[in-house]
Amino acid sequence: MSLPWPLIGRSEEMQKIQAALSASDVSGAVVWGAEGVGKSRITRDMLSIVMSQGTEVRWAVCTSAARSVPLGAFAAWAPSGVTQTVALVRGVIETLTAAPSGATVVGVDDVHLIDDLSAFVVHQIVQRGLAKVIFTVREGESIPAAVHEIWEAGRFERLDLQPLSLEQLTGLLSASLGAPVDPDAAQRLWKLTRGNVLYLRNIVEHEIADGRMVQQQGCWRWVGDPIIPPSLAGLIESRIGSLPGPVSDVIDVLAVGEPIALAALTRITDAAAVEEADVRGLITVEAGPGGVQVRVAHPLYGEVRRSRAAATRLRRLRGLVAAELAAADDRDDVQVVVRRAALSLDSDLTPDVDLLVRAAHGAVWLADLALAERAAAEAIRAGGGPEPSFVRAHALSWSGRGEEADDVLAAIDISDLTDGDRARLAFLRASNVLWALGEPARAKEIIDEASGAVASQARNYIDAFLTVYWFAVDRPDAARQAAEKLDLDELPAVVGAEIAWVLAAIAADAGRTAEAVATAEAGYRVVARSLEAPHMGFNIADAHVGALLMAGRVNDAGETAERVSRQAADLPGAAQSLGAAVAGLAALGAGRLDTACGLLEQAEAGLSASHAIGWGYRYLVPSITARAMRGAVDAAAAALDALDRLRRPFRLLDYDRSLARAWVAAGQGAVSEAIAVVSEAAETAAARGQFAAEVVCLQTAAQFGDRTGAARLRELEALVEGPRVGVAARFAAALREGDGAELVSVSEDFERIGDLVAAVDSSAQAALTFRRQGLRGTALGCAARASALAEQCGGADTPALRQAAEPLPLTDRESEIVMLIGEGLSNRAVAERLALSVRTVESHIYRAMLKTGTSRRDELAALRPRRRT
Repeated sequence: MSLPWPLIGRSEEMQKIQAALSASDVSGAVVWGAEGVGKSRITRDMLSIVMSQGTEVRWAVCTSAARSVPLGAFAAWAPSGVTQTVALVRGVIETLTAAPSGATVVGVDDVHLIDDLSAFVVHQIVQRGLAKVIFTVREGESIPAAVHEIWEAGRFERLDLQPLSLEQLTGLLSASLGAPVDPDAAQRLWKLTRGNVLYLRNIVEHEIADGRMVQQQGCWRWVGDPIIPPSLAGLIESRIGSLPGPVSDVIDVLAVGEPIALAALTRITDAAAVEEADVRGLITVEAGPGGVQVRVAHPLYGEVRRSRAAATRLRRLRGLVAAELAAADDRDDVQVVVRRAALSLDSDLTPDVDLLVRAAHGAVWLADLALAERAAAEAIRAGGGPEPSFVRAHALSWSGRGEEADDVLAAIDISDLTDGDRARLAFLRASNVLWALGEPARAKEIIDEASGAVASQARNYIDAFLTVYWFAVDRPDAARQAAEKLDLDELPAVVGAEIAWVLAAIAADAGRTAEAVATAEAGYRVVARSLEAPHMGFNIADAHVGALLMAGRVNDAGETAERVSRQAADLPGAAQSLGAAVAGLAALGAGRLDTACGLLEQAEAGLSASHAIGWGYRYLVPSITARAMRGAVDAAAAALDALDRLRRPFRLLDYDRSLARAWVAAGQGAVSEAIAVVSEAAETAAARGQFAAEVVCLQTAAQFGDRTGAARLRELEALVEGPRVGVAARFAAALREGDGAELVSVSEDFERIGDLVAAVDSSAQAALTFRRQGLRGTALGCAARASALAEQCGGADTPALRQAAEPLPLTDRESEIVMLIGEGLSNRAVAERLALSVRTVESHIYRAMLKTGTSRRDELAALRPRRRT
């Protein structure tokens, strides 16, 4: 299949070329880069732009076949019937540079292949200043002397075109496919192609055609291993060339086991062959902390070689590399153990149970859950006892394959287990049933049954799960009580990490910020000493960032999230999405809505397929909030409907969902409904002791214009740590008292602590207050500040901002009804939504028409337009 491939991520390069073409003292540009990075594409697009501006354009392609033909590159512009060389050259130059507008740009593709006479033509054009010239040059090719003379005849800007970055490649894929791309798929494609657009296009179109790249729940995912299309394999093989047998051995060994230490590679293969492979540019040799390492020059070289080699040859070579690693001094390093096992799984070596179990644990630590599950499964088949079953179930559960995990755990023979392992089995099985299968009641039954059969010294597992259970069913007080006798340092690491997350989240919601941060930091230390809990580190980070945001320590939250994102960047699978999710939460809390939307949508897309009611649900909620805050209300409302269709039987995220629902309602114009939603959420949070969550809900109500929360916020100042609660209390009090000056000060303080959306709304509320007091100039200044802050947010679009920007002579209720009829609601539907009578709604509409001079409902609705995206 053929997809559209727009030019993405090259705006800076296009600007450089355009600047070179516009400068009077520059002859043109040289676009330099490897094959397939897009040299010709960017040059042709640039020529299309200048042609649309009235400039004459010529495009010549140099080829190997035409190199031996005089004027082969410009044969299309040669005058017919002319055989004398001078006249022929003159005619070509005149044809190339003739332009009614007087301006011409000549593009010469692959100039390293140009014939001598064509080079002379270009030299004359440059020397005489008859036209601007753009060249493309393939990296690594020999440049003819005639081309060097052209460059010396004028002044050319050189542009070294680099392959696409991961971010650029992801953007290109999303644009080409018309939907978001799973982050794991994007990173796999980037690692495979190294950002080469030619390779990317070939692989993606082939994988889609063969059904290995599929669209699921609105997101493109890559399932299975790539199969290199024949056309691309042929191109790669032509780049590799015909290889002598010893050099083939070098490339094939690297293809199955890179990176390999140079000394090891020369023992497995032949030193002279390694040197020849280096001379041919087929390998890269890099010095690193562990010594000199060798890789194939491009990942696709390895893919193609593996696809062509016999399976028996590949099994033998993997065994050789695994044996070499087993003899190395660092053979017991976790990453080396994992590599040894991964190679041995598909080799001719006899399975080593101890190695496989150690590697399964190590693969979990490296977040490679697929490899962990595979190594553990092989260890089970080889008679490895219960330990590989524990590891395999753990990997399956965290991969979202809860049913399979439960089957593995149920198959364990408990008769030979120690008391500690029986308790561990109960904990793992109950946790899987709770989180992966979404059955809290059955999970409780499993742990209650185990409680009566477990010795007292193994009781920690039982109490730990009860802590998790009560947290999951939104009973934070019961969870804290169950955790009273637990010590994170004495618990098994995978259990301690989960308890750290639970207790950090409970403390965060309660407003005990110092406790939440300390618990999170302790949790990170537990994760660091474990091979089983890497993904739990992201849950801990979620609670840590949430605690800081609710406290108003927004900058600290951003720093924490940035650290977590860096840790996640090179990990496979869900870890990348989790890193993006934590960063998205911090961006949302800071009011960087454009960034938050991108990160949270990326995270939700990457997690929804395998963790729909878990991580997918968790990060869909703030994604809805971010979209609604930006004014993308239709998209937010559709996502909210999708959320409501999901059955999540644990940790209901009441106040997070209420915030999302309120921002959607407010964006639709139902501001009083939005206030009611967050006010009710505040009461629920208070009843559970979640006082920091209550503060956020009451602050949000004030942002919507609620004037009733000041007294309660003052009380919460004694219960909640951090600067937010004090600023929120002043905000609500200033609204109640109509104190515009104090609202301005509050806006500045929200900006200082980093909550830009709250700063927008408090400044907008100040504008509305001053307007009601007849202080028009001051009101305009506050509205302007609110608009400027909204731009900093990446396009905030809040009810207060819209009202401040639209000085209509309407009451709040009239304004709300106008917005709702603009949504297409009938008078009866408006009445139902706002819990009013139809007659009352009609009365408000009538008065609004009188005030605004409108005579029809559609005219009235048009006065309150909103952005729809």
